[in-house]
Amino acid sequence: MERARSRHAGSAPDGAPRNPSLDQADTSVSSSITSGRLWQAAIASLLFASGGCSAKETPRTEPVPAPDRLDMTAPAAARGARASERPGAGSAEAPPELPPCKDGDTDPHDLRCTGLYSDFGARTLAAGVREFKPAFELWSDGAEKTRWIYLPPGSTIDVSRMNDWSFPVGTRLWKEFRVPVAGAARRVETRLLWKTAEDRWTRATYAWSEDGARALQVKAGVSQVPGTDGYAIPAQVDCIRCHAGKTDNPLGFEAIQLAAPEASGLTYAELVQRGLLSTASGGALPDPGALDVPGSATERRALGLLHANCGVSCHHPLGVATHFEMRLNIDAAGRVGDARGTRVYQTAINQPSKVRPPGAPPEARYYRIRPLDPDRSTLLRAMSRRDAPGAPPEQMPPLATRRVDEAGVAAIRAWIEAMTPAAGYPPAAP
Repeated sequence: MERARSRHAGSAPDGAPRNPSLDQADTSVSSSITSGRLWQAAIASLLFASGGCSAKETPRTEPVPAPDRLDMTAPAAARGARASERPGAGSAEAPPELPPCKDGDTDPHDLRCTGLYSDFGARTLAAGVREFKPAFELWSDGAEKTRWIYLPPGSTIDVSRMNDWSFPVGTRLWKEFRVPVAGAARRVETRLLWKTAEDRWTRATYAWSEDGARALQVKAGVSQVPGTDGYAIPAQVDCIRCHAGKTDNPLGFEAIQLAAPEASGLTYAELVQRGLLSTASGGALPDPGALDVPGSATERRALGLLHANCGVSCHHPLGVATHFEMRLNIDAAGRVGDARGTRVYQTAINQPSKVRPPGAPPEARYYRIRPLDPDRSTLLRAMSRRDAPGAPPEQMPPLATRRVDEAGVAAIRAWIEAMTPAAGYPPAAP
């Protein structure tokens, strides 16, 4: 989204702070400084001062681009071809006299200039662009999403740190969002991440016109996409809050998300088979089975959901919310381990929470997760609410969502209700 420097090679990220912890605990700036992570201290200071990284901005919003009147005298290439057959795509005829795509432009105004399509009108993917689907998806108010990645020919992804991949310069990732409009799924936005230098990523968001003919960049977001049930496109400046959770920016293109059986398209196994992953030591890469999300079906669903929605962006050892971790971590031996060894198990279960529901008795105790007791588990409460305008930030995820993920809430509730001693969980705290 907005052009910003990554934290690669220890550089400090710009932009706004990231996702908050659930119980608003202090993230300990001093420990960050003593460990040498000055950038972490800076973000933590901003977080504490602003009341949490979900503190809302109210950016000026931009309208969705309107289709221009088609000039049939324009060249056929400028007018474009027919749309793909995806439901709700609308007419794919492009407006005339489009601004030319400029060589070397690393912040294109028009989606057609980003390299995603070789034929924009037909939605034909460009050579080298591959689709992928992570095993567990970030909640986006029910939007359907399609993702693609392009890696420069001859390049590899450095996975020396298996929890935090480093991408080659020239990498591009796109994510398309579709929402129901008049009974069909319509494209509403496409986001771009483009690594233009070793320490720089371009982040851009493109809003689609209602007829599907064009997609132009909107920096300040769209407060409500016309024709949708309140769907909003966030401002580009907000995206750093989550993407700064990685040393290199991509979130969903990573080992655990691509190694799980639920992943499809360009998976971890295919990346290994094609020689697209490398390490500085040249050692063997972990087997996909060792990277799978652990536990029963109920545990896997809950742990994967928390990893994707909370862990990779904020709640992890190098994130802002280090005291309450929800990222699944790969150890030095290339294994995730079992459910009891996860950091969410160790840092959330029976851990006291400062978040209290309105009207709670002073003597009542609440916990991040209390086994067998969803009502006293504040993790579930944060997922089950959406903040009113101007209210203190308590919802989870804190950004780019106005609707509760009911299926996600049900998955976490089912996990908490299954936390019996026989399943390896401790008795509930008082």
